[in-house]
Amino acid sequence: MKKLLYLLIMVNSLTISCQHSTIDEYVQQEYNKGQLNGNVLVVKSDTIIYEKSFGIAHPETKEHLTAAHRFNIGSIYKEFPAVAVMQLFEKGSLKTDDEISNYLDNLPTWASLITIQQLFKYTSGLPKVSWEHYVDNQIPITEELLLKDLKKVEELTFKPGTDYLYSNYNPLLLTLIVEKVTGQSFEDYVQQHIFKPAKMTDSYFGKAMPYKNEVLPAIAFDKDYNFDPFTNKEAKFLMLFTAKDLYQWLYHLHSYQLLSKASIKFLSEREGSQSPLGILEWKDDVLEVHHHHGEQGNYESVIRYYPKDDLYIVILKNQKYFNVMDMADEIHDIVTNTKN
Repeated sequence: MKKLLYLLIMVNSLTISCQHSTIDEYVQQEYNKGQLNGNVLVVKSDTIIYEKSFGIAHPETKEHLTAAHRFNIGSIYKEFPAVAVMQLFEKGSLKTDDEISNYLDNLPTWASLITIQQLFKYTSGLPKVSWEHYVDNQIPITEELLLKDLKKVEELTFKPGTDYLYSNYNPLLLTLIVEKVTGQSFEDYVQQHIFKPAKMTDSYFGKAMPYKNEVLPAIAFDKDYNFDPFTNKEAKFLMLFTAKDLYQWLYHLHSYQLLSKASIKFLSEREGSQSPLGILEWKDDVLEVHHHHGEQGNYESVIRYYPKDDLYIVILKNQKYFNVMDMADEIHDIVTNTKN
């Protein structure tokens, strides 16, 4: 009896460890379970080892997704204003310990208490954006309205530098600092100084959500095929990316073509759950992983870079199932054979 039980355990163990022998087998399984509508890209040593689209780009037209479709990446977008500001720091155009009142003169007096570094770290004390107010009242989100709400804030949530609170006001103000220092719109600056040098040829800033005349947008929808209720007329929050362009972003960022290693390490410092670059784990002076998860409505994304394995994983979805991080973990395990 004991021998039979041992054999059953061994067979079960082997089955589990060999459950997913290839990326395609695993990803196809997620699609068959109805938990994948989106694009998956895996790059190792500069070679695409897996790229595939699953599902549809539009809940009404049932247009099939392709590698050329662009996705909203949720809070991953905040990497771009942070990198833009650090580029200006490296050029000597600003200092990270500058008060934001040096650049933004139309905010309440608390602006003289907040530094750029505190915007990076979400230790500014700025409150959360009341997204529900806009959604529930069907008010299109604009920079003007967000700033109007922010100017009504009389007291910060806490004294700057003493606590952590994730608020989208932080990256918004970083974009305004970029505009003030450069004299360019944030969109133009990013196109010129980030998209172009990083060879991100297919990414762009949308005009308004719901998307109407954009180039191959992947439209977000829920499990009942309903559109997301957001209405947005602020380009700063409407960055759209292909999976390949996000690979280019990670590649050029971590080959130090956009920023120095010192600046990346600085941006990876965090006081709470994440930095403006998401989560970067370092061992001594060596980066072990760059992980960032983002979501907005039914958009959900994850980007991963494992330097030791020279491995990049990008998963973009326009129908959320809260499983992109598990998928990235599983794909990493399959490629590196860590389960065998």
